[in-house]
Amino acid sequence: MKCKTCGKNADSEYCFVHKPRKPLAKTKMMSSLPPKKLDNQMSEMNLFFLQIWTKRKHYSEISGDYLGKEPLTIFFHHILPKEKFPQAKFDEDNIILLTFDEHNNVEGDIYKYEEVNERRKHLKLKYERN
Repeated sequence: MKCKTCGKNADSEYCFVHKPRKPLAKTKMMSSLPPKKLDNQMSEMNLFFLQIWTKRKHYSEISGDYLGKEPLTIFFHHILPKEKFPQAKFDEDNIILLTFDEHNNVEGDIYKYEEVNERRKHLKLKYERN
């Protein structure tokens, strides 16, 4: 399949660079909604990302670049792929915060960053034991 925007190979109608991004819901909104409504309005993954966003500083864990005040899904990278390691999908250790460019780079070359490689080694050991 080809990206509608640039024509590069893609898994869906857009490549990683041109895939539409949605900001995560504001944390203030989270606390004001009853749990049932919250479940209906936000995906489980978005809630997971928001939990991480509230715990970590809003900087890339590779370059140290500031990510901004608003959490975007593009900032959250699963080190072990969700498809191959479903048990690691909601493991906070499996998430690294990256800039848009860093995320794009690591999607193109999973071995690009030493920090990601080191974390991947530790995570694989963790999940091989279980």
